[in-house]
Amino acid sequence: MPAIRTGAKPDENTRQLTLTGELASVTPLPSSSKSRSKKSSSDRVYTDAIFAIKPHFINLIVKREKNHEYRKYELRDTVTRIWLYEVAPTSAISHVMVTSRPKIPGEVCDSNGIGNDDFDNGMKDSKFGYPVLHLYKLKTPLRPEVMKKTYGVPTPQGYMYATKKMVDELPLEDMEKLF
Repeated sequence: MPAIRTGAKPDENTRQLTLTGELASVTPLPSSSKSRSKKSSSDRVYTDAIFAIKPHFINLIVKREKNHEYRKYELRDTVTRIWLYEVAPTSAISHVMVTSRPKIPGEVCDSNGIGNDDFDNGMKDSKFGYPVLHLYKLKTPLRPEVMKKTYGVPTPQGYMYATKKMVDELPLEDMEKLF
């Protein structure tokens, strides 16, 4: 049964006692203790997202056999680039795709890309298709240690938004444009 306050709210000078009646030592928690462990939203750039993706699917995108990346979630409207983090065994950000607003089932209308017809017919769990308009390859793949230490980006599990430092220090102009 939860505790019920029976009197007025105690003032800030009230002292907490132990069950034996002794003065308890209480250390107040910092007011922003949770926010210190996470990057503040001001460090994030909402034009660039990071997706975790299997190496097999990156290979299909590179070969232009897959021209949309399908996800269950919708990113912010401001996203124009998606950094592709290849999961194990690669474990690195290797490519950046330029995209536009996501398509919903029935809007892709392109049988040439792997998975497009299934998506259009509502046969996928995914509800959003991000078109691959251009693809860039990083000169040196970004390994998790460098992502975390240099750019403040933890290993992606699904998606996240990139940090300003990462976007500023790794411009597309310094990458190899594949298409």
